[in-house]
Amino acid sequence: MNKKAIKDPWISKEKFDYISHVKNKLSYEKWIEYIDAHQDYFTWYEDTKNGIFEKANIDKIPKDFKEKVLKNLDKTEVQAEFNKKKDYYEIVINYNRELGIIGTTFMKPITKEHLRRLLDMANYLDAHLLNHGDEIIDKKVIESLE
Repeated sequence: MNKKAIKDPWISKEKFDYISHVKNKLSYEKWIEYIDAHQDYFTWYEDTKNGIFEKANIDKIPKDFKEKVLKNLDKTEVQAEFNKKKDYYEIVINYNRELGIIGTTFMKPITKEHLRRLLDMANYLDAHLLNHGDEIIDKKVIESLE
């Protein structure tokens, strides 16, 4: 596997072709425990500048968008690696409560260190780190990447 071929990896209890087919859900409680234990790197969305603004203005948000905003303020999203020049976080990680999986979004190239962090999270959650949902990324794969 080539590092450039890894795009926005997933964390799931099982490999999948379609995320809606995942049967075994990740523990929401263990997700919260993991993030809380790693606050030196991850920031809960509700603790970001945008999250604080949304919380303070929740009554002003149109009804159609309020549910989505409230979901983000419910410990389902974390961000990492704030870019001061661009004024945004370059990594976004979402726990999908309905499907019981974790999706990632990278606005920068993925490094081995990023993958090691995600693998640590996956291991804590008794899950797999996956590329495209069906390729397992383990320690051996990470170390072999160029």
